[in-house]
Amino acid sequence: MSASMGFVFKKALAMSIMPLSVCLLLMGLGLLYILLRRPREALAPFTIAALLLYAFSLNTVAAYMIRPLERVYPVLDLASPDLAATDVKWIVVLGCGHWTDRTLTPAAMLDESALFRLVEGVRVAQRFPRAVLILSGGSYRDEQPNAQVMAAAAAGLGFDPARILLESQSLDTQDEAVLIKNMVGADPFVLVTSAAHMLRAVKLFENQGLKPIPAPAHFRAKGEPEYLLPYPGNILTCTQAAHEYLGLVWSFLLGRVSPDSP
Repeated sequence: MSASMGFVFKKALAMSIMPLSVCLLLMGLGLLYILLRRPREALAPFTIAALLLYAFSLNTVAAYMIRPLERVYPVLDLASPDLAATDVKWIVVLGCGHWTDRTLTPAAMLDESALFRLVEGVRVAQRFPRAVLILSGGSYRDEQPNAQVMAAAAAGLGFDPARILLESQSLDTQDEAVLIKNMVGADPFVLVTSAAHMLRAVKLFENQGLKPIPAPAHFRAKGEPEYLLPYPGNILTCTQAAHEYLGLVWSFLLGRVSPDSP
């Protein structure tokens, strides 16, 4: 599927204001000052970039940024009486990332978040043996849709392919909400996505009049102690948090979500 110019511009704009990008831009500004033979002016952007890079690599900062997003909805309790009383016909797993490499298994092609989402979807599906597992996600910069790779990975893990339905046209969460509405109708369904992404996903789906039951997966903030040592994974966590906050603001400006508490 070819992405629209608006979609590409949105992606490029978002990447330019992510934590690592901001640090690199500041370093670039410092380098520019050096090339202009103004070394004193270069000191400030280099120092700010170094301090920010160190801060974004700390457990405390990463948890501070992402934990409020991840803890909006608890892990889905499959033994809950309320859930047992719900006729769950659909389990929707939102797409994430992958890269096709024919030397790898489908599960190995999936990004970490996509694999966590799929595993959670299969866990929930085992609780509801009559439910259909809807795997979502189109193709962006790859030869096959993310939904197709997740389906192959699920089958490789022993899940019944007859219980899988694909939504392979979407490029973002708004697309998924619109397209999945045509598939599930007014039925309540379990919605599986990364914990940090769940708030935005639920709001976008509810804006379509849908009734998602949140089942968050892939929690990044797990209460790790702070050692004041830089860890590169924390930069990724901060980036994902910034991406979600930016996505919420963007959706709010477009009138797709409200600031009301879930």
